[in-house]
Amino acid sequence: MIKFKFGSIEIMGYIGGLLWGAIIAVRLFPLPTNEIYRLIIGIAPNLGAAWIVTMFSKWVVIFALKQNYTVKQHAVICVCIVILALASEFIHDAFLGSPFDVYDMIITIVAQLCMFAIPIISKDQYFENYT
Repeated sequence: MIKFKFGSIEIMGYIGGLLWGAIIAVRLFPLPTNEIYRLIIGIAPNLGAAWIVTMFSKWVVIFALKQNYTVKQHAVICVCIVILALASEFIHDAFLGSPFDVYDMIITIVAQLCMFAIPIISKDQYFENYT
């Protein structure tokens, strides 16, 4: 039987969802000219989206594939999300006319490093094993 345990991946996923939603809501209003503010508003959805997708991917493994969630699966999901973000940046650059955004990639990599490391460091008990 597959056991679902609420852990740091879910906490980070929900924080990411709230962050993503809040930033999208803030973007409806005129942005101040402060460059740091504009940078944060520009990259924050990438952090939120990376955490949400990781949480949903974990749920797919547990509920749809009916497998126990392992550290190896977690690592593969984190790497795949970074690869998909890179592909998205190339697609936007090649076909949609928006330039490749290095800051988006940096924040996505940092988000996935945090998403990978925090459950391992805190030794969350929802991993089937640590192999």
